[in-house]
Amino acid sequence: MDLNSRIKNRKLHLKSCKTIVTDTLGQRYEEANGEKKVLAPGTPFVVDNKPDLQVARIIPGLFLSSQDPVVHKELLQQYEIRHILSVGIDAPIKYDFIKYYYCDLLDLPESNLLAVVKKCVRIIHENRDENILVHCNAGVSRSSAIVISYLMALENIKYDDAHDRVKMIRNCIKPNEGFVQQLKTLSLSSLLQ
Repeated sequence: MDLNSRIKNRKLHLKSCKTIVTDTLGQRYEEANGEKKVLAPGTPFVVDNKPDLQVARIIPGLFLSSQDPVVHKELLQQYEIRHILSVGIDAPIKYDFIKYYYCDLLDLPESNLLAVVKKCVRIIHENRDENILVHCNAGVSRSSAIVISYLMALENIKYDDAHDRVKMIRNCIKPNEGFVQQLKTLSLSSLLQ
């Protein structure tokens, strides 16, 4: 029996299941037994009803979070944050004791991460001595990609090593696949100059 026949035979013994897929426009589909059924549209993102107030200290002076801690004055004071770098989502509330920076970046695999990396790395490097917090919406993809790129440049390490270090501290990080591919090809030589 050839490989294709064996795979086909094994598929007959698999337990049937339903999978619901939501595309980037919010259109939902249910897939079952090889058939696709259109469902009512939903949101193209996960609705988050509870705040994520984790502020992760990655290295001295560099912190990573979601957008939630950015509006909590007491939390920012507790970590002595003096600079905030917002990636793709601006801080809705701004405090006088903090200097704010913004880099525009969509969390899409086709977004050009490398176009903003150098600017973000420079901002982090110039302000680490006064504690800088890097955030995006969820603190999972965009801001983690920026923090990973900074570690890569600062310590001249490869993507996997920088990713693993950040993930040990903030375990929910997951840069999108397009960002991962771009970071793996990143040339570190000129980032901190």
